[in-house]
Amino acid sequence: CPHDQVSLLDRLDENSHKHAFAVSEDLKYAAREAVELIGNEAVWYLREHFKEKIYGKDLAGELTRECLRYLYRLLFLFYVEARDEELGYAPMKSEEYRTGYSLESLREIAERELETEEDHNGYFLHHSLQTLFRLIREGWLSQFKPAQIGDYGFQMSPLQCDLFDPARTPLLFRVRLRNHVLQRVI
Repeated sequence: CPHDQVSLLDRLDENSHKHAFAVSEDLKYAAREAVELIGNEAVWYLREHFKEKIYGKDLAGELTRECLRYLYRLLFLFYVEARDEELGYAPMKSEEYRTGYSLESLREIAERELETEEDHNGYFLHHSLQTLFRLIREGWLSQFKPAQIGDYGFQMSPLQCDLFDPARTPLLFRVRLRNHVLQRVI
């Protein structure tokens, strides 16, 4: 430890706390914006497609919980895909999963500019996320041994928990979220 300065370890510790605070503040605001985007899109869809009148504190509370659950699904998937080596759940080494199903591949798609009206108001990202959520919940070829997988490329064990249970998001299960909204959320 230097006699006239703060030790390197203390400086690193202090900087990590500052950085963690900044990240948590950014994440808090981004999470709030994502919940608002998903909730507003759900209300829009229910009004425009089902012609339902949407109002009430009970509905607002339920929709907020569902939007948070949806956001937690995304955060969970980003985490397990980023920590594939440690956790061993998301088969990120599989070309089929990584390019066809992963949230990481959807993030790359979401970073592109939406050029056409169909790109903007379509539901590709929504359908892709629903497929991924179902894949997580139900698993894929989990009953086979790795040697039997063959042409299927990967397997995933089912993760049957409340987080991915569609019954826990009944309002959001009824709606479809447009690409331009999910692009901002992702």
